[in-house]
Parts: sequence; structure tokens; C-alpha cells
Amino acid sequence: MTQLGPTRDIGPAYPAFAAYFLIAWVLALAVFLTKSHGARGLARLQLHYLAAGILIGGTGGITMNLLVPLLTGDSRYSWIGPLFILVFIALVAHAIIRHRLMDLRLVIHRGLTLVAAMLVSLLPVAIFLTVAWPRLSLHLESHELVVLLTAIALVSLLIPLIRDLAGQLLDRYVYRTHANYQRTLREASRALTGFLDLKALLPFLTETVATPTRCEGVAIYLRNRRGFRRAAREPRPVQGHFEAPDEAPVGTVAALDRTRDLLLCEEVMRERPTEERRQLHEELTRLNWSLVLPLISENTVIGLIAIGPKLSGDPFYPQDLDLLMTLANQAGVAVKNAQLYARVVLANEYINSIVATIESGVVAIDATGQIELFNRAAAQLTGLATEQTLSQPVAVLPPCLRDALVGSVAEGRALTQPEVDLSDGATTRPIICATSPLLDPAGTVLGAVAVFSDLTPLKELQEGRRRAERLSYFEMLASGIAHEIKNPLVAIKTFAQLLPRRHADAQFIAEFGRIAAREIQRMERLLERLRTLSRPSDRPRQPLDLRIPVTEAVETMRAAFEEKNITVALTTPPTACMIRGDHAELAQLFLNLLMNAHEATPPRGSLRVEVIVTETHASAAVFDAGPGVPADLLDRVFEPFFTTKQRGSGLGLAICAAIAQTHDAKLKVANQPAGGAVFSVEFPLAAGARAPVSA
Repeated sequence: MTQLGPTRDIGPAYPAFAAYFLIAWVLALAVFLTKSHGARGLARLQLHYLAAGILIGGTGGITMNLLVPLLTGDSRYSWIGPLFILVFIALVAHAIIRHRLMDLRLVIHRGLTLVAAMLVSLLPVAIFLTVAWPRLSLHLESHELVVLLTAIALVSLLIPLIRDLAGQLLDRYVYRTHANYQRTLREASRALTGFLDLKALLPFLTETVATPTRCEGVAIYLRNRRGFRRAAREPRPVQGHFEAPDEAPVGTVAALDRTRDLLLCEEVMRERPTEERRQLHEELTRLNWSLVLPLISENTVIGLIAIGPKLSGDPFYPQDLDLLMTLANQAGVAVKNAQLYARVVLANEYINSIVATIESGVVAIDATGQIELFNRAAAQLTGLATEQTLSQPVAVLPPCLRDALVGSVAEGRALTQPEVDLSDGATTRPIICATSPLLDPAGTVLGAVAVFSDLTPLKELQEGRRRAERLSYFEMLASGIAHEIKNPLVAIKTFAQLLPRRHADAQFIAEFGRIAAREIQRMERLLERLRTLSRPSDRPRQPLDLRIPVTEAVETMRAAFEEKNITVALTTPPTACMIRGDHAELAQLFLNLLMNAHEATPPRGSLRVEVIVTETHASAAVFDAGPGVPADLLDRVFEPFFTTKQRGSGLGLAICAAIAQTHDAKLKVANQPAGGAVFSVEFPLAAGARAPVSA
């Protein structure tokens, strides 16, 4: 103790203690830093905060409580040293809260953060009172000091609340908003995923854009075949001259197509002023469009959003532009989806209307075998109710439809059933059924569709046609027979009527016998040919080489051809043309064709016979040099008793057609471009035939 008060006095061991403490501190800190240097990731970050707390707290405490007294001999500032422990505590607490130091997790209650915020807001007041307290305590009583302190604390706490409330009221008065951009974007993104109707989507977009910006107006334009047409508009309830014409300006659309970026009216003329930019600026100014956002889908501008100036007069800040551009990007996808959905709905309406009105049954299933489409005709033909069939497994369908659909899905190809029986429970009717797989662009089978039609009306029509054809055939056959028999009978009748008066005339009797025998033979030949025509041979078909009957027929007619000086050229393949047939009937077929060609070809003409073989068929063709067949008679040449010759029964080609039909062959006639007719017969090749069989 001295006259000035207590003073500090150190002993001789104090310097040694200070040296020991400093050496121990430095060595401990070095060991800590060395070990923390090997840490990685989160552990290293945690140790950095701990090291900073130890270094700052320890250095401050040692300096103020050890070194300063040692060097100055004065300890008046020793009270500052313990305060450095607060820095250590703050850094360690921060490491625990933010980085989970020592794997600790602290949960700070919201009320505690509010109290901390209030204490921080009172910190300037506390500093002021600390400075002014000596003077205040001299001039005010205790209760006055309490009231003053309470009033100052309340005012300090109420100032932020009053400031925020007044700011909100004034901002609302001048149309200024403070939107929560993250919440707006989150809610808009969630809502946009649920819109499929374009009529509901567009009003939502205009409201979503107009609400956070508080602009004079919003208009949405969508691209169609005639350009950009206005699809929606959101005028704000204030006096303004925001315009939204029916069609978007051409200059604005061209700028968006070129840049695929937003257009800000006030920045159009700031970069490289050009005549095009000047016109664009005038266009936006005239319409009072402050901002234009492109709606982009698949790297193509499909629309635009025109936004008027803010009602508050504020510009569009970067955070406004970020929000609006993000909304526009999402809106572009949503608009495109809505447009595609509208097209799909329209296409489905068309398909459903068409499918509902056609007379053929239509059934569609997905890849799992569930029935997705079942039209009215299908319900009538199967006897199943549409309501009880849709969304049911394919097993509920009749077997002929079920197996065809399942097979088409399994094999991934179209299947056709030319004629199967389908029963509706009361009636069994023949149907034709065709199924096709439904494929995506990658070729994956998504399902199958079956289209089937009732063949009953067609069968009835065919039966009626066959009946009419038979009646017509019989009429023609009866008329032909009557005509062909009448001539011989007239000759015989004439001689028979003269016989009573000239029975004593030997020459007359001889002439009568000769003519009667000739006419009777003529009728017998006619009846024999009719028998051949009406009842083809039922002899078994054997494998034979088509070249043989063709060659034999040519050899048989060789003398007749030479008599008229007709040149005959026969062309046959080097290998056998094996078919199944009757040698005698085929010889008659080709003999008739050659006789017909002989009669049609003029003297010193030429005639050609060709035999051709392919992978599945063998054919023989006879080419003559006659006048050909008139075009209007090509369909009648194979009818019985039809002939263009002065003499002839008209049964030769009809017999040829009958023989060809019994051999499953096709007999055709056509005119050659250079003149003359060609008769061709096409036979199916014999399966498994090994050797030719001759007559």
C-alpha cells in the first residue's frame, strides 16, 4: 500500500514463471496445429475454428494478464484479459452450431434467437447509457432513471416494428411490393405441373406474373400458323395505357426469334444503337411494354409474355428479371404440354367418333393385356357390354379375338384371320379379323388393335351373285344348246317331212340318210363337248413336266401350221417344269389353244409358244399374229357358246377354262401391243415332285 493506493510488486520467480508459461503455451499450440494439419474435410474446418479461438483467446489473455504487467509493471488493464475468453467461446460455439464440433448438435429455439436479436438491437442503447450514466445519475432520481431506462428500451424495441409497418403501408400506397420470390417460384412451379388445359393455364400465368410485379398489364401471345396471336390479357385496375393488340408486333417477334432472350425496353438502345433497335424501342414504347419474355420449348420461341411498367415507377431489378425469366422458362414447357394435350384430346375425339360410327368392331389392348378400346360394333358382334369390358383383362374376349390380340403383342407383327366364327351367345357369324401391334418410335410394343367385320352380308351377297350367275349361265347354256341342236334338227325335220312323198326316190333316201347321220354326229360331238365342260375329269393328278403336253400339242398341229405356211417358235426352259395334273386334259387344253391360234393367224404368219418357270409357278403362253380380241369382248371369250367365228361352237375356250380351273391354274387372255392375242396358263409348281410322268 502506498499513498496513491495499492501498487503491484513482483517477486524474483515471476520472470521464470512467465517464461515457463509462454514456452508451455507455444509448445502446446504447436502440437495442436501439427496434429490438426493432417485432418481433412469437415474435421479440418472444425479444428480451424477451435485453433482460432484458442489462439485469439490465449494470446489476448497472456498479453493483458502476463506480458503487459511483466514489461510495464502496471496491471490496470488486467481486467481486459478475461474478456478474450468470450471470443474463444463464440468461435467454439459457432463451430458446434454450424459444423458440429465434437459431433455435438445444438438446437437453438426460435424464441432464443428472437431474444438475442432484441439484445443486439439494445446494444447501442447500452453503449449510450454507459457513456451518459454518470451525468444522468447526478441529475435524475432513481425512479426517474428507471422510467427513462424503460422508455428507452421500449422505444428501441418498437422502432424496427414501427419502421417495418410504416414501410409496408407506404409501399402498398405507392404500388410497391416485396414479394417472396422463392415462395412465388416454388408455388408457381408446383402449380404449373398440374395444368393440362390451356384455358386454365393462361389466366394463372398472367396472374402469377402480374401479382409480384404490380405492373400496368400483362399479355400473353402464342404462335400459330398466322403468327403470334393474343391468347390472354391481365389489365390492372389503374389508369394506364398498356396496349395488347390482337397480333404481336413483327419487330418484337423477330428480336425474340433471333436472341431467344428477354427484351427490356430501357436497355434496347444502350447497346450498339442501330435503326432496327430504334424501331424496336419505339414499338415497345408505343405499346407501353417495359419487358418482353420469350416462351421457349425445344429451342423454339412458341410465345411471349408482354409486361407493362411497374405501377410504383420502379425499374425491373435483377431479382425481378431472374424470377420472371425462370417463370417464363417453366411456362414455355407448360404451354407446350397443354397444346400437345389439346391436340391429343382432339385426336382422341376424332378417333372415338370414327370408331363409334364404323360398322366394324374395334378392340385395343395395352402391353399388359388390359382392354383400352371397345366400340359399339364390337359390343354388338361379341354380345359383351362396353361398360363391362373396358379396363378388363383380354381373357374376357372370345377366343378368336383374344388369341389374335395376344399373338400380335407377343410377336410384334400384324396377323390376319381370313374367316373365323364368332358367337355373341345367340348367333354364330363368320368374321374377318386383322390385328396390328401398336409401336412407339423406338419399336417397343405398347399394345395391339383388332379390327373385325361381319362377313354375313358379304356371304349373302356372294351367294346371291353366284345364284344369279348360275341362272344366267344356265340361260346362256340353254340358249346355246337350243341354237346348236336346232340346226341339225331343222335339216332332219325337212327330210322327214318330204319322206312320205319321196320315199320311192332312191337318191333322196340316200341323201336323207347321209345328212341325217352327219347331223346326228354333229349333235353327238356337241353333247360330248358339253359333257367335258360340265363334268371335268376326276382322274388323279400326277407330277408331270409341263413341257411335255405343250410340245406334243405343237407336234400334233405341225402339219396344219405347215399347210398355212405358219412359222412356229417353241421356247422351253432347260430344266423340268414339274406340276400336278392330268396329261390328257392338259394336252386337250393346249391343243385347243393352238387350234384357236391357228385359225386366228393369217397364212405365212408366225406363232410363238413359250414355257416359263419361276420359284412358285410354271406358265405356258401362246402368241398368235391374228387381229386380236376386241377390248370389249376380252371378259367374254371363256363363256360357253361365245365365238367371233362364222363357224364354231364357242365351247373350245370354255373347255380350256374348265380344265385350267380343275388344275388350280389361271387362264388369261390379252392383246399384244404389236397386234395379235396371247393366251397364258399359270400353274402352281408341284411340291415334292421328283420325276416327270408322261401319258
